[in-house]
Amino acid sequence: MFFPSRTRIILAASSTLLIIAGSSAYGAMDPRFELDSQVLEQGGVSSGILQKEKRSSRARSVRSAATAAGRGTVHTIRRGESLFKVLMRDYGLSNDEAEAVIEVVRRENNIFDIKRLRVGQKIIIPPLRRKADGTLRAGLPVKEPLDQAVSVAQQPGISSQALRLEVPDDVAADQDVSVQLREIWGKLVPSKGGTQKSLVLKSPEFSLTLDSEQYPIFEAMDGSKIVVDRGAKIPPLVKSLISEKDPTTRFVSESPANSRKFLSAMLGSAGFYSVEEDFSLEFGADPKITVYSDFKVEKTADSLIKQDVVLLNSGKQTLPSVLGPVLKKEGFSVYEPFAISKPFMARTPLRHIHQITSRSQPAIVDAILGSLSVAYSVDKHVDVFLADNNGISLTVKAGRYFEQAGQRYVVSNFDGDPVAYTLFRILETKGFRVVILEPQDDYRRISEKIMARMQLRGGYSQLAQLSDDGLNYSLQMSGVRMEGETVPGGSLFVTNLELDRIVRDLLKENGYQVLGQ
Repeated sequence: MFFPSRTRIILAASSTLLIIAGSSAYGAMDPRFELDSQVLEQGGVSSGILQKEKRSSRARSVRSAATAAGRGTVHTIRRGESLFKVLMRDYGLSNDEAEAVIEVVRRENNIFDIKRLRVGQKIIIPPLRRKADGTLRAGLPVKEPLDQAVSVAQQPGISSQALRLEVPDDVAADQDVSVQLREIWGKLVPSKGGTQKSLVLKSPEFSLTLDSEQYPIFEAMDGSKIVVDRGAKIPPLVKSLISEKDPTTRFVSESPANSRKFLSAMLGSAGFYSVEEDFSLEFGADPKITVYSDFKVEKTADSLIKQDVVLLNSGKQTLPSVLGPVLKKEGFSVYEPFAISKPFMARTPLRHIHQITSRSQPAIVDAILGSLSVAYSVDKHVDVFLADNNGISLTVKAGRYFEQAGQRYVVSNFDGDPVAYTLFRILETKGFRVVILEPQDDYRRISEKIMARMQLRGGYSQLAQLSDDGLNYSLQMSGVRMEGETVPGGSLFVTNLELDRIVRDLLKENGYQVLGQ
């Protein structure tokens, strides 16, 4: 794990330097090394290093975290906080336990009205621990508070003071993101010095240690260090010391809780040749597969030539495994350190896609009618005039005949014969709906004529089949979308495109079933 609950930065200054800093005879201390309490506040450190405050008759001051440590821990009130909220959230107390401890806190800090706490006010939370039966008693805290505190203590063997910074716990997601990024960072940045250990800086005036377990350290392309300082918890003073001793050190303060912003900051600090955000890559024209990536990384100037380009995603949805070889062939490696794999082809099909590959007009008609679940007759002789109707009997041969919703339909070919055209006109006068196919009609034209006579909505176009916003890829293909009350399921897509295995697998994974030839 990279973010334990307690983080230490140890800054040891020699006693000689402290004496010089306190003596006006030697002039003022360099402001870059001055321990200004306001600066420490900006870096996320609570002021309180051996400050002298006056006591009043109604309230005791909190002299410092070191002074308060014997009586408990120091908490600084933030906007919107209450004692009840702090005790339950930061110390894990139950509702009843918090109610009981509030009175102890009020007495300890001489607080007259706990509803009138000021933002920035420091209060002492007494030591708490549980007895064997689970009840609370005086002693160590139930858990470490999620607030920041500064304490002053003597280090063994050093005649100086040490500054300890305690950083609050964050959710486990922060830790997981850093662990997951560490797993692929070595693939992005060829390591020059092995695993990064704790940052240690020493000089005659001070020594500083930054624990990599608490402040993860990553390597940049030029061998420099990238320090993850989530939420900018390292005080500006300490950053100044680090930068002066090692100007190449870079700090990333984005929280890993926002994986996209965190990853963007890390890539921007790594010194890659090129980093492009919101990158997309298209394969094919129709069907067309588009792969979307949060980042495209060219590690060096010749990454394109060497086909060593990285696509990096910060989302929670992985690319289907079927796309991996396609991208690899084009020179792209895909890294998705924060993604969760989705079971491949695990869902029940939700919709059907009908595929028509035949170029024969009768076969196309049969496939379209079949996709609409229409029962039809082939080469049926349709009676136009019956024998008992003024003595006239006339039958017309229909290439395809069917009935639906009380209507009679005829689909026939027309080669320019005027007799055939006259027969079609007679059929229409007798209430038949006639679809006349000409020799040049292709799949698109045939489907549009049938839809028009059946009064179905829709048309031929290139449509997006996978429209889930959570996907990092899409699929578009041309075909006919049919919609209407007589269409099975209310909507139907029929295409005459050849669908290869990759397209079929993508459709199947997203709940489609391909039917037809």
